[in-house]
Amino acid sequence: CRKVFEHYMELEPVIASDEAQSETVEPGFDPAAIKLIGNVTGKPPLRGLLRHRGWRVARVTMPPLPDGGGRTIIAPAEVEIT
Repeated sequence: CRKVFEHYMELEPVIASDEAQSETVEPGFDPAAIKLIGNVTGKPPLRGLLRHRGWRVARVTMPPLPDGGGRTIIAPAEVEIT
């Protein structure tokens, strides 16, 4: 399943900096992409340490769906006939 995922999707970090480095969260940041933890007081810009870079999908390349049945199959089962 992981190989299928890696074949069709490319991930990238939400924040490209190294973890444990100082990071500034600017006003208007996306709370779905950046979770503030710890002693969160005040409004951005806020400074803190990057604890996890986060991940998002950078690219999705899916094959065309077949007509009819099988539209919900991600990867077919394989049966080797001997």
